[in-house]
Amino acid sequence: MITVSLKYRIALVVFILQIAIFTPLLWFTFAAYRDSDLKQLETREDVFMGLVSQLGRKALLTAEPTDFQLFIAPFSTAPHIKRIILLNQSGIVVASTVPADLGGLPPVHVHGRDIVCKTSEIANDAEKLGSISVHFSRIEMEQNVKALLLRGVPLAVVGVILSALIGLGLGSLLTRRLKQLEQATRRMSEGEMGVTVEISGNDEVAHLAQVFNEMSGSLLSQFEELQEVQQELSFQAQHDPLTGLPNRLLFDLRCSQAIATAQQHQHALALLFFDLDHFKNINDSYGHQVGDCVLRAVAARLTLVLKDHSLIARLGGDEFCVLIEKVEQQQEAAAVAQSILDMLSVPLDCEQQEFFLSASIGICLYPRDGEDEVRLLRNADTAMYRAKTAGRGGYRFYSHEQTSSVQERTSLEQRLRKAIERGELRLNYQPQVCLTTGDVLGVEALARWTSPEFGLVTPEKFIPIAEESGLIQSMGEWILEDACCQMQQWRASGSRIPRVAVNLSALQIQRGDITALVRRTLDSTGLPANCLELEITEGYILQDADRAVEVLKQLRDLGVSIAIDDFGTGFSSLSYLHRLPIDRLKIDKSFVQEIGSASRAAQVAQAVVSLGKTLGLSIIGEGVEQAHHADALREWGCHEAQGFLYAPALTPDQLQLLAPFKRKP
Repeated sequence: MITVSLKYRIALVVFILQIAIFTPLLWFTFAAYRDSDLKQLETREDVFMGLVSQLGRKALLTAEPTDFQLFIAPFSTAPHIKRIILLNQSGIVVASTVPADLGGLPPVHVHGRDIVCKTSEIANDAEKLGSISVHFSRIEMEQNVKALLLRGVPLAVVGVILSALIGLGLGSLLTRRLKQLEQATRRMSEGEMGVTVEISGNDEVAHLAQVFNEMSGSLLSQFEELQEVQQELSFQAQHDPLTGLPNRLLFDLRCSQAIATAQQHQHALALLFFDLDHFKNINDSYGHQVGDCVLRAVAARLTLVLKDHSLIARLGGDEFCVLIEKVEQQQEAAAVAQSILDMLSVPLDCEQQEFFLSASIGICLYPRDGEDEVRLLRNADTAMYRAKTAGRGGYRFYSHEQTSSVQERTSLEQRLRKAIERGELRLNYQPQVCLTTGDVLGVEALARWTSPEFGLVTPEKFIPIAEESGLIQSMGEWILEDACCQMQQWRASGSRIPRVAVNLSALQIQRGDITALVRRTLDSTGLPANCLELEITEGYILQDADRAVEVLKQLRDLGVSIAIDDFGTGFSSLSYLHRLPIDRLKIDKSFVQEIGSASRAAQVAQAVVSLGKTLGLSIIGEGVEQAHHADALREWGCHEAQGFLYAPALTPDQLQLLAPFKRKP
């Protein structure tokens, strides 16, 4: 039996203990190093995959793989990358580090312990664009593992320790740089543009960082351009392209916000709604180009005068709206309305034309007149209509009584649209009598409306509705045709009435070819042109004297006679009167009924008679109700008269009882 001394046994025990302690330590150290190396390698591969996927997406979107091919070309000789392949949606190779792949051959997918293939799908939103595959080599890592296993224990211990230290240092450096790329990529994916990373060194990671910074700069530039486009589109969506003022969309938004603020702070706000009086006449007479010029000029003046107020908007056409966000008293809103009227009273020059404008303004207050923008705007519109009916060129505050009036007008308009086809409209005729002989020299056709719902509706009520709604066009055509047919029937029965007078609305003349309409009507009814007289109001002539002269000459050439109705009410200028191809002047009844008094109206009537005699025109006095009216007109030299003194407007059957309708002997 061999006896081992205690020294050797202790040495053996210590040795065994050392082996027992250091062997697991070495193993765990080796395993930890291997896992750390693998994790770092996978992190680098993932970052690289993210970068080439972004670049590949750009190449597929633009269909220009050249830049991407140039980018991946250097990696064809990289030891850790064996192959990079970019496929389109159809599976065709678009770019590759291996030239054989570009020849149309299917890509080779290599798998194994030493080669790892990673593939990433490339999409744009929900649309798949293609995929990218990268084959990473891990041969170097496996070879290092085998070398470590072949070394001795002392060298292994030292190598493991040194390798761990060196690996820790290199790993920390590499991990920190890759971590920067990872964090930058994540920030960019979250919407932060212009992200860059620090470039250090001249290796692959530094190259990746440089490519990332270039890509980030390109994306930032595209993002800024997109923002500019979005801002421009947003401005266009919320502003009127003609005037640059906020439009209805922005007005509704701002008004809703102002109401919420007013509700929170318990204060009032005011809404002013207005349009330009008779603006359609400008478009019809001068064209939309001039009309647009007027609107731009009005918008510029509004902006200058009301720059301290909350919001000025153009809602459409010639309609504007002003929102005052904080109002203590309604007089403040009235002052703003008056400033608008004063601003418009100053003549406006557009396209070498001078325009005198006015507006009708409706005012409503929050919360008294409405608690939301829809109701406020509707009530302000109602108040504006009341301003128009009151004579235009002014403002009115909303009151609840106005709603009933608007509803009644709306009902009348709806009923009036069906009145002609339902036979509710008819024509009565008022005789025009010679002041010397008492003979009936003509009749004036006057429209009358008897509604089953509203009863007898006066012309003073339904004619303005017809003009504002555009119904006057069809109504005017019906009146002209019916009057001509009736006159032709009277002629066939032997009547000695020489003419029938028909009123023409200004809108009829402005919107259509009135000359062609009169010609067609005369041809279809067979009525001689000299049996028809057309009455045109003085107000239309004053709107555009040059256009009026042209139209009246065309009508006169047809053979019809022309009369100026309501003469004297339009503050007429005598400068145009001698140019007009007219036959008669009709003195407005407001002057005739003042005859016998010391008023200026009676003097105007006498002056009109003298003017007509000087110009060789026939004069008709309207509204003759008293004998002294007729006596004065006869004494001054007036030729004809019409009014209740002789007869009201009669039906055709009633009119046939008069002597002029008896057959000739």
